[in-house]
Amino acid sequence: MIEPRSLAVSIIFAVLIAGCTSEHHKAETSAAPAPAPATKPAVAAAAASSSTEAGFTPIFNGHDLAGWTYGNKAGQGYAVRDDGAGGAVIYCTVADGGNLYTEKEYPNFILRFDFKLTPGANNGIGIRAPLSGNTAYLGMEIQVLDDSAEKYAHLRPAQYHGSIYDVVPAERGHQKKVGEWNSEEITADGRHIKVVLNGATIVDANLDEVKDPVKLAKHPGLQNKSGHIGFLGHGAEVEFRNLRVKEL
Repeated sequence: MIEPRSLAVSIIFAVLIAGCTSEHHKAETSAAPAPAPATKPAVAAAAASSSTEAGFTPIFNGHDLAGWTYGNKAGQGYAVRDDGAGGAVIYCTVADGGNLYTEKEYPNFILRFDFKLTPGANNGIGIRAPLSGNTAYLGMEIQVLDDSAEKYAHLRPAQYHGSIYDVVPAERGHQKKVGEWNSEEITADGRHIKVVLNGATIVDANLDEVKDPVKLAKHPGLQNKSGHIGFLGHGAEVEFRNLRVKEL
């Protein structure tokens, strides 16, 4: 049997211990660091990709078209969506697209990117391009095309994928099947233009070797020393991702 006085002392002691324990818990809780904000998967993927390639910088942030501007816009223009693999793509459709350029100009550079075609797709990569006029002539267009499409069976050699459009033909036979991702690298270093598709060099050109006076007159953009990088839509759905550039 516990005496009343002893009971009272025990209760007071218990209350004091409980209060100390509660205050200690509050201190620990308040000292716990706040969780770091989540990083968007597409942004993280772009950062990881560029960090493993010395000197390369992403030119697509993974969630909008900041840093890009239109030369001309078709329909709703280009848009951004999830690529289904934790990243994001810039894409155009049959009705929406046009010419979309980097705000920044690039003289000498290496551009790396992935692209995916739909049947019969047609687009282009503008390099050393102005923001107005026809980039294929006033700048340079590196062709993006579904070479396997029946409707393109009888094009001129310099109209197929990877060609410096209408000037230097690309070696064919290195595209993946329509609907699969392809990887491409474009180097513009002075008068040297090189295109590598899925690991194969398909164009290795010295622009000073273009001597045809008709071509030179038709393509004054071959003389450009700098300009914008861009997508040149031609009414087809094409997706682009992992866009990064290294300035030379």
